[in-house]
Amino acid sequence: MRSRTGIALGFLTLVLLGNFAVAEEDTADYWMDIAYGLTANGSYEDAVLAYDKVLDIDPDNYNALINKGHALQYWALNSYNRALEITNEILEDDSDDALAWQGKGVALSGLNRQGEDDQAYASAIDVLNRTLEKNPSDGEAWFLKGENYVNMHNAEAALAAYEEVIELNYTQRIKAAWLMKAILLAELQRYDEALSASEMAIDLCPSSASAWMTKGYLLEKLGRHAEADEAFARASGEVL
Repeated sequence: MRSRTGIALGFLTLVLLGNFAVAEEDTADYWMDIAYGLTANGSYEDAVLAYDKVLDIDPDNYNALINKGHALQYWALNSYNRALEITNEILEDDSDDALAWQGKGVALSGLNRQGEDDQAYASAIDVLNRTLEKNPSDGEAWFLKGENYVNMHNAEAALAAYEEVIELNYTQRIKAAWLMKAILLAELQRYDEALSASEMAIDLCPSSASAWMTKGYLLEKLGRHAEADEAFARASGEVL
């Protein structure tokens, strides 16, 4: 069986050389043929790069655009399937690995296996709850608990977990906790509180584009359009 590594290295060699012996080869049709071959071999990541070469030469190439989309989908599916295999292997050795349960949930979500993904997230939360019974001040456990509740689309429970992170002043995750608090409060349509949380996130990390973008969204919701424009400009790095 031909190894995927060999295919990837061969393709990357072509890309890095950039100057082919036969000039006619540097055409859209040439790169389409390479992309088709890589796709047939299951080398979807490399196929995406080949389709990008086609689109660099011919930006309006509809077939390349469509096929790139398919290759990205297959690449994602392969990645999710591999992630599922890895997390299952980890959990066979240690069923109390919260991160493995969370990773399994993400993989199942990516594979659109609804119900199974929430079961995996719930298993992660069970493990984290046992950790917190032993040590209620474990900020990392609270943060991961919040992430799993977000994945389960349970905004109220996620918010409560992130507020614990903030209450503990768990420095490794405090900036992310404030930003997630702002996002979750916005989802719950508590816009004034969300705005205050976004400003706390900005105070902790003034260069955070995500925090400025969140603040801009909230200002828009509150009808403060000029201030929103300023926040969006900060998010994009524009000079005010």
